[in-house]
Amino acid sequence: MLISVVIPVFNECEVMPHLFAALPPVLDTIADCYEIIMVDDGSSDGTREWLCDAAARDPRIS
Repeated sequence: MLISVVIPVFNECEVMPHLFAALPPVLDTIADCYEIIMVDDGSSDGTREWLCDAAARDPRIS
């Protein structure tokens, strides 16, 4: 079963490292397959760039 987690963000660059340190380990325990879909709503603080870097490193993040 695929679990999709959709998270809207706006100017959350400082929070992203904490979110991605916590969320994947939890999802690993409850699902064999998952994806994390981040929706950036026009952030101006580097959130988009952070998410693009994360997506380049992990194919489960888009």
